[in-house]
Amino acid sequence: MPKNSSEKTRIINLLIERIGEAPADFSAKAFSAEQGVSLKTVYRYLQELEENGLITITASGRKNDYRLVEISYEVTMGIGEFSEDLVWKRHVEPFFADLPAIAKANLGIAFTEMLNNAIDHSQGTKATIHLIKNGFEANAIIMDDGIGIFRKITDAMKLEDKSFAILELAKGKFTTEPDTHSGQGVFFSSKMVDDFAIISEGLIFLGPTSAADPYLDSIESSGKGTTVFMGIKYSHSQTAQAVYDDFAGSLNDYSFSKTIVPVRLLEYGNERPLVVSRSQAKRLIVRFERFRNIILDFEGIDSIGQGFADELFRVFAGQHPASKLIPVNCNQAVQAMINRVQAL
Repeated sequence: MPKNSSEKTRIINLLIERIGEAPADFSAKAFSAEQGVSLKTVYRYLQELEENGLITITASGRKNDYRLVEISYEVTMGIGEFSEDLVWKRHVEPFFADLPAIAKANLGIAFTEMLNNAIDHSQGTKATIHLIKNGFEANAIIMDDGIGIFRKITDAMKLEDKSFAILELAKGKFTTEPDTHSGQGVFFSSKMVDDFAIISEGLIFLGPTSAADPYLDSIESSGKGTTVFMGIKYSHSQTAQAVYDDFAGSLNDYSFSKTIVPVRLLEYGNERPLVVSRSQAKRLIVRFERFRNIILDFEGIDSIGQGFADELFRVFAGQHPASKLIPVNCNQAVQAMINRVQAL
């Protein structure tokens, strides 16, 4: 049995986390054995959580089913009638008052950045803010009725296909209005939180750590406008400064000089992308010269063509020696082709 209040708090928080992560798999008996806490104590804490309105306990056959209780809030307002900081202070921050400091600060950065995007870029008339929390994670959703982010990027860059806009967002340092915006908002917001998604006209941009989230199933992914989904766990521990530092040049260089680009985004939605052509490489390297370190993530790529590899690792590398290409997650075939063109 826990000997002090801090240990009790730790176990209760862990119970919430385990139920939140996989409610169908949660077993009080297994948790008791894992944590070295009596089963009687575990049941008592679960009962306290139910009495405090944090979980529900339902008999399901020979076992109990435990679920976190969700609380939600929604508000709709006209774009141009509000500023993002006041929406945060009046609506969002009070709703997430129980969120720990680091998680709340990171969510605040991402939320205000994305709401400002809706205000400044969407060309819409209204925005709906939907908030959800359950003691394990906090979720904020912003929906506007504007032009749609992928369409706007496609038009601004004269792209051949809207799906290529997702690739540009992933690189970072892109904005349709460079005089008033740095082009860093989406890039860093997607890394401030545990789950991040932008949905518009049937296309979806996922943050680097986002998995298929059940909430996304209920979000309209077609039609007019843009939906931004942000989720952060109560246990989130990486500070905003640590996120910025991850993409800085060095200890004393605070510039945004590193990016991570998933190569699979060249062919949106394809389970096994065909990455073979020189044209694809030229599309991939657009704006690479703005970065000193470009990490190319080849996860999910079975092989690459000679023309693609040559354009990247010989032609571009030779023309832009200040921009270093760093391939990661390469299988044997991909790495062999990279080595072949570098040896020319």
